[in-house]
Amino acid sequence: MQPKHILLTTDFSDHARAAYRCAAELASTCGASLYLVHFAGALPSLLPAESRDTLFDSLETVLTHEAKEHPAFADVRVEPHLQRQRWTRVRQRELEENLSIDLIVMSPRGRTGLAKMLLGSFADRIVRHSSVPVLLVRQSDDETFDPRTVLVPHDFYDRPQAVLPAMRWLNRQFNSAFRFLYVYDPTWAEGRSVRGMQEQFERAVRNVKFLSVEERFAKVKSEDLQGLDVTLETAQGYPSEQVVTRANHMPADLVLLATRDGLGSVSRKVVSDAKCSVLAVPLEKDE
Repeated sequence: MQPKHILLTTDFSDHARAAYRCAAELASTCGASLYLVHFAGALPSLLPAESRDTLFDSLETVLTHEAKEHPAFADVRVEPHLQRQRWTRVRQRELEENLSIDLIVMSPRGRTGLAKMLLGSFADRIVRHSSVPVLLVRQSDDETFDPRTVLVPHDFYDRPQAVLPAMRWLNRQFNSAFRFLYVYDPTWAEGRSVRGMQEQFERAVRNVKFLSVEERFAKVKSEDLQGLDVTLETAQGYPSEQVVTRANHMPADLVLLATRDGLGSVSRKVVSDAKCSVLAVPLEKDE
């Protein structure tokens, strides 16, 4: 992972602007192009053609001014990019492809008016459907993005291939230390996760020799994580709650997690409740 084309979303709110400095710093450090994108939403489609054109002209003016004049962009070139239609998954994917985007940066608290009330968080939807990593920035305008401690939730049944490129990039750019977290889920221990088959499930578990979490971590560390500062900690409870609790109490500077198209309960909880920034890396369909 080495971003060369960064997409930064804005709705012109202070919440959205909180991500500007981070995106600008990353663009400057990585030598990346930075696109400032605003989705016009559903409102223009409800207006007469003349009023709709006037609205688009106003939005173009505001977006261009934002890209040129906001203090966070003083040292980088920002290309404004107005999306004249409402957000959809297809339009998001087309935008990522057309602009060769390899990283999206945004605030997790951006607003999208009526669409937010009907469809949920805009950040949630962007993360759920993105084909590229999404960095959700939680920091004040005067803070530098410097993720020295990174929490990585993982179950170690598979190698952490999805997050490895991001880990190596974070190590190169920020000398990050990585704290893997494995959560013992009580629903598995009690067999409740296999409905109607609790007895068979418990019998199968007793008859199979599993590597311990520590053994699986040691194997991954020796085979995939050479040269990285990595440690393991474990917790007992529901994964979605434990990941957020650990992130907020370590404290972590960043949570790095792999996400599937559809956004499971852990990812959704982390996106909404973690107090630190979150870097969500999409899993490939065959992972």
